[in-house]
Amino acid sequence: MMIKVLIDKSDLSLITDDLESSSLDITNHDDGSITLLVDDTSLEVLESILRKVTISRQAFIFETSDGWVKLFIREIIYIESFGVEIIVHTTKRGKIYINQPLYQLEGLLQSYQIIRIAKSFLVNLEKILYIRPKLNAKLELELVNGLKIDVSRSYVKPFKDALGIGG
Repeated sequence: MMIKVLIDKSDLSLITDDLESSSLDITNHDDGSITLLVDDTSLEVLESILRKVTISRQAFIFETSDGWVKLFIREIIYIESFGVEIIVHTTKRGKIYINQPLYQLEGLLQSYQIIRIAKSFLVNLEKILYIRPKLNAKLELELVNGLKIDVSRSYVKPFKDALGIGG
């Protein structure tokens, strides 16, 4: 069985790693899109690609102090709670202040690879560049915006489980 999949050019940056590490038959088109030809042996790679594209296109609408804002999952780097303020740090729009408790955001976003790493932080797993061990059984994350934040001890195991790295 062969499956042919057309991938839009706007989604290519999401799946570069999957494409480089696979043996998929790839055809480039003049408009920047690509076609993937997938056989039975590459279905796991296709599943990973489709999951990333689907998640990145998911959007939520959040209440702010002056209205509502629509945010795509792919825009969110991390979310922090600072007292009663909830700040969403994004790739394109900087900081956005929203009116929703962190625990509600955690429940809403965890199936989209945004997970809690500390009492006051949620992080988008797709926006992590490096993970480094620290003293006191903590981990340090370096995010795509250059920021470094810690995974607190009580969240290290669930964090590693979410990444599938165990230990």
